[in-house]
Amino acid sequence: MNYEEETPRPSVPAPPWIITFADLMGLLMACFALMLSFSTLSKPEFSKAAGSLQGALGVLHGEPVLISPIEFYAPMARGEGREAMNQARQEILEIVEAARQENNIEVLHSSEGIIIRIRDQAVFGSGQAEIKTESAALLLKLGEVLTQVPNPIEIGGHTDDVPIRTAQFANNHWLSNARAMQVLDLFAEEAGIDRARLSAIGYGEYHPLAPNDTPEHRAQNRRVEIKVRYKPGTEDAGPVQFREMIQ
Repeated sequence: MNYEEETPRPSVPAPPWIITFADLMGLLMACFALMLSFSTLSKPEFSKAAGSLQGALGVLHGEPVLISPIEFYAPMARGEGREAMNQARQEILEIVEAARQENNIEVLHSSEGIIIRIRDQAVFGSGQAEIKTESAALLLKLGEVLTQVPNPIEIGGHTDDVPIRTAQFANNHWLSNARAMQVLDLFAEEAGIDRARLSAIGYGEYHPLAPNDTPEHRAQNRRVEIKVRYKPGTEDAGPVQFREMIQ
């Protein structure tokens, strides 16, 4: 019986682009693996790993270290710091409600922290920077709550666009700055807040909440804003921090 020999099939070489594509996929997988591992590293561990990688690749001579230190930009505080801020905000709201000043004082929450917005008529006389006696006690209560949190406090004075020129105030900037400084001094001297945490600035008429086209809008723009800012800090390392580390 005769058997026909099977003719071997010629091998077909892979197209050149397949090799390039396979290399690219391998590099992408390695990149994703590195990103995943870095997302769980603390700052010291990341610095050590980056230095070792540089030394292994021959970038540096001698002991592997980083060429330049990595700058870390801390995200908004979380955990206990945020809880303390929320508690302070709730206490401030209760003080405002007890004083029946909801129409004159707003307590807002923003991505930067707490904003206490006070209409000027609740604290100052027209064109004046002296705090009213009946308002000082309320401001003092607010300041006492703010002593419980270590966050920086920025006090901003704002006016409408009606010009002022008196023997005491040459313009609205002077008036708004004097009002902000009066609140700052009360917080520091009466409430006992460390002056290192306090700052004051007079914005004049240049940061209005509404157009200065009606008496109601002008009254809305005349205000003092107390901003209690979140303190920078980190409690965990994640993808956001990884992006910031490699910038």
